[in-house]
Amino acid sequence: MSSKKHTRRINKEMIIGGAILSLYILWAFGWLMTHGGSYIPESIISHELFSPFSHDYILGTDINGRSLFKVLSVGLIYTVGISLLISISSCVIGIVIGYLSAIRIKFISEIMDMLTNLIFIFPSILLAILVMSFSGQSFSGLVLCLIFTSWPGYARIARGETMRVLNLGYVESARAIGVGEFRLFYKSILPSIIPVISIHFVLGISGVIISEASLGFLGLGASEYSWGAILAMAKLVLLEAPHVVIVTSLLMTGLIISLNLFSDGLRDYLDPKLKN
Repeated sequence: MSSKKHTRRINKEMIIGGAILSLYILWAFGWLMTHGGSYIPESIISHELFSPFSHDYILGTDINGRSLFKVLSVGLIYTVGISLLISISSCVIGIVIGYLSAIRIKFISEIMDMLTNLIFIFPSILLAILVMSFSGQSFSGLVLCLIFTSWPGYARIARGETMRVLNLGYVESARAIGVGEFRLFYKSILPSIIPVISIHFVLGISGVIISEASLGFLGLGASEYSWGAILAMAKLVLLEAPHVVIVTSLLMTGLIISLNLFSDGLRDYLDPKLKN
C-alpha cells in the first residue's frame, strides 16, 4: 500500500490576497515614514469637494476641503492600527480563556459558555452599539467594546484544539509523569493552536475593520478619520461629490477582500487535506 503525502503549496488565494495586502502595507509604511503618525490634513474651505485629478489633488477633496488621499491615508493608519490592537488582544484573551475552560476550571467554563452564547446569539454590531452607549465615544471605549465582541471566537477555537490535544497519547503520558500545566501548554498545546488561530486571526482583522467602520458610520467611532466616519460624511454630498463615497468604498472593499482571500489561502496552505 502506498500513502499519498500532502504537500503545502502557496495557492493563488494567498498570492492575490498577499499582493493586494502588500500594496496597503507599503502605502501605510510609506505614509508613516514621510508624515509620521500624528499628521493632521490641512483644511482649505475654498477647496471643498474638488474632483479627482483636479488642482493637484489625485483623489479630490472632501467636504472640509482636505485632500482625500491624505484623509484616507490617516484613516488607513488608524484602521490598521486599531484592528491589529483589537485582534491581538482578543486572540491572547481567547487563547488563555479557551485553555482554562478546556482543562475544566468550572468557573471559567461557565462564564465562557454564557458570554460566548450571548455574543453568538445576538449580532455583534448590536452588542457593540450597546457597549459603546455605556462606555462612551472614546478610543479606549471602542477598543474594549470590540475586544468584548471578538474574543469568544478565539476562545472557542482554542478550547476545541486544546481538548483535542489533551486527548493525545503523548500529552496524557506527559501529564502522568508530572509535567506542569504551563510547560505542557507552552510546548505541546500552543504550537497546535497557532495554525488554526492564525487563520481566524487574519479573518478576524477584516471583521474588526467592518465593525469599526460600522460604528464610525453610525457616529459611535473614536476618530473622524475612520473610514466609516468618512463614508458618513460623504453621504451628505453623495450627489454633489460621489467620488468620496466611491473611492472610500473601493479602498475598504479591497482591504477586506484581500484579507479574506489571504485567510482562505492560508487555511488551504496550513491544511492541504481541506482542499479538494
